[in-house]
Amino acid sequence: MGEHKQKPGSDWLAWEKQRDSLKNRWVIVVVAFWVTALIAAAMYVVNKQLDFILTSIALGMMVLGVWLKSRYQQHLRQEPDNKA
Repeated sequence: MGEHKQKPGSDWLAWEKQRDSLKNRWVIVVVAFWVTALIAAAMYVVNKQLDFILTSIALGMMVLGVWLKSRYQQHLRQEPDNKA
């Protein structure tokens, strides 16, 4: 089960580095989405009007987050030792 961690190959290290990069980017986008959504909600409460720019940014972050999550899941399925 953990044999690949005892003798890491170059393909495993490259896969692991890309996995970490994708996960970090996804987490950053999710946090940015929620911060933007909260700011947009606060502006809506204050102004009683939906801010188009903040809403567009939040929707863009949501789309980007879904895309990054699908790339991350696809990358996990391509693990070098995963033959399934």
